[in-house]
Amino acid sequence: SFVDDLNADSLDLVELIMAMEEEFGDEISDEDAEKIVTVQDATDYIKERGLAED
Repeated sequence: SFVDDLNADSLDLVELIMAMEEEFGDEISDEDAEKIVTVQDATDYIKERGLAED
C-alpha cells in the first residue's frame, strides 16, 4: 500500500489523488479515492475509466 510501501500519510494520499485528477482531467469521488490504496489500485482505476493512453 502507499502507506506501508511509501510511508505516505493521509495528506500524501490526498495530494496523490489530486495529482491524479489533474494529470488525467477526471474527478475522483471520495468513495473511489478511499479504494485506491496501492499503486495497482491506481493503475486499475485509470485503465478502467479509459484515462490511460495506449
